[in-house]
Amino acid sequence: MRILLIGAGAVTSRLNVLLAEHGHAIEAQMATFTPQHLELFDFHALVVVSPESTVGQAALTKAAEAGKLIYVVAGAADGLAAWANGVGVPAVAYPPSDVDLDNLLQQIRRGEAGNLAADDQYRRAVLGSDIAARLQSGMSVRKIAVTSPKGGTGKTTVAVNLAVAFALCGITTCLVDSDANAGALQYHLRLDRVNTTMIALLRRELAQNKSDTMAAVAAGANFMNAFTPVEGLPTLRVLPGLVTDDLGDEALQNEERVTEILGGLYESGMSSGGVVIMDVGINPAHVVHRAALRLAEGIAIVIKPEIPDLAETRRWLARMIGSLSASVGKAAAYEFIGSRVKLCYNQVVGDGFKAAHRMLQDALREDKIELALIPNGVLPMVEPRLAAQAVNSERREDVIVWRYKKEKLEELAPFTESIVGFASHFVPAVHESADRVGLIKKTQKTKRGLFGR
Repeated sequence: MRILLIGAGAVTSRLNVLLAEHGHAIEAQMATFTPQHLELFDFHALVVVSPESTVGQAALTKAAEAGKLIYVVAGAADGLAAWANGVGVPAVAYPPSDVDLDNLLQQIRRGEAGNLAADDQYRRAVLGSDIAARLQSGMSVRKIAVTSPKGGTGKTTVAVNLAVAFALCGITTCLVDSDANAGALQYHLRLDRVNTTMIALLRRELAQNKSDTMAAVAAGANFMNAFTPVEGLPTLRVLPGLVTDDLGDEALQNEERVTEILGGLYESGMSSGGVVIMDVGINPAHVVHRAALRLAEGIAIVIKPEIPDLAETRRWLARMIGSLSASVGKAAAYEFIGSRVKLCYNQVVGDGFKAAHRMLQDALREDKIELALIPNGVLPMVEPRLAAQAVNSERREDVIVWRYKKEKLEELAPFTESIVGFASHFVPAVHESADRVGLIKKTQKTKRGLFGR
């Protein structure tokens, strides 16, 4: 593991030699650490010898935000030891005994093997233990499908920004590209190398003997290992999509097994204590799309407030109701859609979406479809130059919500606050977390006089 060692004393020097002996690469050793060092050095972990260094808690919080693993050597009365214990950062006593050093090496090995929860470290360090606990206990919808009745609505942009917003707010988020038309998640998040893809996972799992108990047990681990961590944001993991030129691919023919595998992806993501977002294609008749929608607890339908989108949404809902009614009955079909569907208008200018929504409601009534749909999300148009950079630049941090978090560009504030508002329909506690991490502007409280209204 590449380590940045912070300290300038006898214990730090001893650690330098010990870590090198155990195969770790010391990127640098210095007496102080600031957030600027995150850009200057390429490292995976930070080992801080508190009495021999100058390090602030704010700088360590920035390191946790960037996905760096943190290890602390500090005395019992040291403020940094109290901070480490409070946010779940591994800490050993100063001066360390041989047992303490063995413990530190073991913790570093756990981190190197991926068994140290960098996402939990991020959550507790950035949010604090109180908000982190409330966040994880207040998740009302954890299996989310993001879809659209037609192309060009910005569905994948919404899925990516929704996932990044959840992740920045401390929620472990698994983002899955389940678009059978080969979605573009890997391009939005600039993933050069991935652990696997959805189509590769389907092929591999279909090759397993379903009745093999050991294979069934291993499947859960396979699902979690399929996700690729996103560098710089330890709470986000991604599974890219169905890139295949073979429309008759055997992996897409067995609907029962495809449904089981997508169910396994949903469950493995939830087992990490977070949410799973599936970017689902526009054809609800496709086997993968159908499975992702059927298993979801929440379905975000992304449309633009335009006539073609309204017409396709009308047809999409009619097809969904017809398909479900044939298998579970009309009442159950309405219950399924009414309890799960969240309508999200994208690329909105002004309040023009209101007239569009009235047109959609009128059209559904004409079709005798009694659904009380409301605009759960209203996402404003983003300035075209910034929208293009969010997809085409070399930096994944230019994703709209992520860029606002880092640079606080006023032009991105309306979209970011709106995506947080939409996210709160799935995880109500996300609003408090977004306030803490700076994704939304703090509400200014007006002082009231004696006769104030």
